[in-house]
Amino acid sequence: MQIYKEKWKPEMFPVESEVIKEACRFLSELIKIQTINPPGNETSAAEYCKTLLLKEGFGNIDIIESAEGRGNVICRWKGTDPNAKKLLLLAHLDVVPADPLNWEKDPFSGEIEGDYVWGRGALDCKGLLVAEAMACFLLKREGFQPKGDIIMAFTADEERGGVMGVGYLTEHHWDKIDVDYIVNEGGGFLLPFSKNPKDYVVQTGEKGVFRTIIRVKGKGGHGSMPVKKSENAVYKISKITQKLIEYKYPIEFTKPVLEMLEKITLPWLFKKILSSKRIIRSGLKLADKLTGEDLSTIILPLVMDVLNPTQLKGSEKVNIIPQYAEMSFDCRLLPGHDRKTITKYLRKALGKKLFKEIEIIPVEPSQFATENTMENPFWDQIENLMKIMHEGAILVPFLSQGSTDSKFFRKKGRYALGFSPMRIDPNMSISEMTEMAHGKNERMYIPNLSYMIEFFYRLVREF
Repeated sequence: MQIYKEKWKPEMFPVESEVIKEACRFLSELIKIQTINPPGNETSAAEYCKTLLLKEGFGNIDIIESAEGRGNVICRWKGTDPNAKKLLLLAHLDVVPADPLNWEKDPFSGEIEGDYVWGRGALDCKGLLVAEAMACFLLKREGFQPKGDIIMAFTADEERGGVMGVGYLTEHHWDKIDVDYIVNEGGGFLLPFSKNPKDYVVQTGEKGVFRTIIRVKGKGGHGSMPVKKSENAVYKISKITQKLIEYKYPIEFTKPVLEMLEKITLPWLFKKILSSKRIIRSGLKLADKLTGEDLSTIILPLVMDVLNPTQLKGSEKVNIIPQYAEMSFDCRLLPGHDRKTITKYLRKALGKKLFKEIEIIPVEPSQFATENTMENPFWDQIENLMKIMHEGAILVPFLSQGSTDSKFFRKKGRYALGFSPMRIDPNMSISEMTEMAHGKNERMYIPNLSYMIEFFYRLVREF
């Protein structure tokens, strides 16, 4: 298996055009507005977006705060036909923290250099926001009027579960965002697995989130006194964590993954490997070596549950041996799995004796996996649109490992897709690309910003 690069240039909006220069400035300014969550402070970014929307002639704009400083901006572009289908363009305003010591550039500089706009949120998810808004700006300037309502919703708190953002809006202001179709983050990447790549992943669902604390008791005391391993809570929680890291979680092929394997363009042998419970792990290890990419990290979470240790809690002071120790686990589960599944894993991984020593503490709220299918006219509309932008393009359904705000709409029975198309950045590996969103040196490849604007421009115009 080989990883391919591609040579391409955006045609509708060339990177040197004034449109793309304007979009880069928009993104740069948005990055400079620090909306690190926690605490969020998204209202400042929401107000900036509202100012631009008003300048472009949009009305019917609301900023709704779920709490002080936690702003969501919603703009309804009224269509000519009140009975026509409605479309929501969704993006979130908040970003995860960024340590400037690990970055090549200031993560909140919004620096535009060469082919990139640098900064936290460039990919996740302020770049998407800019693409959606710019597409509507351009159409508005041309005098275009949509048939059905187009709603732009730029929201708070996605990075902490969305409770103060889309979760709040669905509970208290559903009338503001109730639509037929939603396009959000979570997919759109062009897969580089053929000489002429044409496969774009579309997020049709996402794994469930069931965060859990495991607590063990020990014999407390002064740090200067010896304690048996069997009585040291920190030692015990470390042993438990090691066993859970080493445990081989069972492989399971859900409907979204089977649909993905059916549509994806891959050699027959590699499809066979990916669809085999027996050899998928060893096959991916070999693929990792041959390609130099960490494909296992990308693909395995699609077919198995993941329980990752993230926070360790022991003594409040260095000279006290704690009576309790806790490890928090971020548990991302496949469709149909729940807390009973976690308990089953703990029994098998730890054995009877060690399992009896643990206390399992659920961290709420939990969320079950959510799914949509390919069988929808909106899917067909997007696939036909992409064939115009990229001859022979294929949309491949994808179950996201991470959580997005699409879950709130799917729970309401609405059709939500994660899709903002991006071509292959020739200067970057897949691993680097997938790690940037919450990692270091996050940046938007400017040709891809242009490509996304073209997509949303065409989508809104033809909707």
